[in-house]
Amino acid sequence: MNRVMIFLLSFYFGLGAFFSYIVAPQLFKSLERATAGGIVGKIFPLYFGIGLGAVGISLLIGFTSKMSRFLLFLLLANLVILLALNFYVLPQAHALKGAASPEFTKLHLISVIMSTVSLFLTFGAIVYLIVRTKDAGS
Repeated sequence: MNRVMIFLLSFYFGLGAFFSYIVAPQLFKSLERATAGGIVGKIFPLYFGIGLGAVGISLLIGFTSKMSRFLLFLLLANLVILLALNFYVLPQAHALKGAASPEFTKLHLISVIMSTVSLFLTFGAIVYLIVRTKDAGS
């Protein structure tokens, strides 16, 4: 089951890193701000939905397989962050999107920080699982 978890989490991590650090910045460099924001706004629900699915399924596998509390903590913290992003931060930011307000800027910063923390937690879980799988195979 470790390999399934590694696959799911690696898929989300790769997608998140590629979108956050390559695609989104390039969109904002190449297109008008409103157009780039519209595209990113359409992709976010899919991106965070994939994160919720990958982390949620991994947490379920980890829980039913009685994996370490450390791994379960990483996955649970990540799931909470993704739930907050998907159902609290992003809807609020979307409602303020048209207005270049300080509230939108604050929510955008919170979103970037939470998304980055989610990717770090995901990376930590992947490394933990790889080491654990390697140790179990030795």
